[in-house]
Amino acid sequence: MFRTVFFSFLFSLFLLACRRPAPPAGNTPDRPEKTAQVTEGQLPAGFLAFYRQFHADSLYQLAHISWPLQGITTVEMDSIRREKRPVSWEQKTWRMHHPVDFSSGEFKREWQLLGEELVVERISYAAANYGLERRFMRQSDGEWVMIYYADMQEL
Repeated sequence: MFRTVFFSFLFSLFLLACRRPAPPAGNTPDRPEKTAQVTEGQLPAGFLAFYRQFHADSLYQLAHISWPLQGITTVEMDSIRREKRPVSWEQKTWRMHHPVDFSSGEFKREWQLLGEELVVERISYAAANYGLERRFMRQSDGEWVMIYYADMQEL
């Protein structure tokens, strides 16, 4: 419980600290605005190595998620109505996330940086309005952890 409250508080402070200031002079593609979409090459140092291992090793993945993981899920209300609801994903029922193959063009991905400590990933179907969101934060010890997961849902 304390850990959840602590990370929620820390995340709230982080978001407040990352309010959009006026863009600095000399904003270039290799130095994007802090909340802009970025390419893989613009992600913080070490993030892609973490990301690859996160998807390749189930024990590593479990160790690099802030439990209980906060997020959103879609609940089927009836045959035609669905509702988004907050959820706390639990380690004991977690299904390992595997890498997505983007080469077919079926899926697309967007990266967003909020400072150098928070990476937001959005993966969606290219042909439909459905997608998921994951947020990763670098801890004070330099390790990355997933802190938020919204499963596949209508965007």
